[in-house]
Amino acid sequence: MNNLLRSALAATALSLASALPVSAAPEIGAVDFGSFSAGPQSKFVEVNVQSGLLKFAAKIAASQEPDAAELLNNIRHVRVNVVGLDETNRAATVARVESIRAELEKKGWERIVTAREPKKGGTDDIAIYMMSNEETIHGVVVTVIEGKGEAVLVNVVGNIRAEQLARLGEKLDIKPLSKLKLPRKDAKQS
Repeated sequence: MNNLLRSALAATALSLASALPVSAAPEIGAVDFGSFSAGPQSKFVEVNVQSGLLKFAAKIAASQEPDAAELLNNIRHVRVNVVGLDETNRAATVARVESIRAELEKKGWERIVTAREPKKGGTDDIAIYMMSNEETIHGVVVTVIEGKGEAVLVNVVGNIRAEQLARLGEKLDIKPLSKLKLPRKDAKQS
């Protein structure tokens, strides 16, 4: 009887383990920003858009903007945090953003934009990172510390190809995207 109970428990454990979602492992391109606290009188916004809603938006866009729909179909997650800064949370929030930036660089993310602009009341500090291979962008992270105003963090996770961005840029007349150099399909690979 003891062996039967052990076998039943083992079979149950195996079936439960196999039922666990495969996405339990972190997805390439996804970044955990952690949690932020807003000051008592400060703005706080958190947006998490998962693939289901993105696929729904792609279906709506498909008839009018097929290139945009294709791009939306390849985005799996978008997270946006906007945290108003005041005396109660400024130091901790700025330290958290700087920690996220350091962690991205440590993990091999490529910093593609760095911008600092002194302004009355503080300095705007922007850093944008990308995780990609030769063919695909897996993730983009935008971090902004806006003088004394707010901190903004954005993470877009997906499987985005350069030719999708170029086509969308041409169609919507977005100059930086439309000028992406794409390999010709008839060119031989070396």
